[in-house]
Amino acid sequence: MKGQPLIPLALIAGVGICLMLVFSFIGLGAGGEEGEEGNGNGEEVDTDDPIALGEQLFEDSCLSCHGDAGAGGTAGPPVAGLDMDVVIQAIEEGPGAMPDGLVSGEEAEAVAEYVSSLE
Repeated sequence: MKGQPLIPLALIAGVGICLMLVFSFIGLGAGGEEGEEGNGNGEEVDTDDPIALGEQLFEDSCLSCHGDAGAGGTAGPPVAGLDMDVVIQAIEEGPGAMPDGLVSGEEAEAVAEYVSSLE
């Protein structure tokens, strides 16, 4: 009789693992349409709009140091309204304590376009 409690436990564990796998595969197929990605708030961001994409990338990678709307923060200077080329160079080279390469290529250009549009 001592061996019987292990059978229900093994059955429950097996069912749990199967359910996790099923939900994982369901989650993999739940992506949005091409040209859209999530913004962390359950809303989709149009990646074909560089300013919308730049805003999302800024919120994900830059906001913690450069503050809301690029107004400056405790670790990073204000960046709102800077020239796009200056922003792209800073993103690529990571001056001072800023890490380089958080975003690159078209994403860096999108962040630069968003930042330069801020006032």
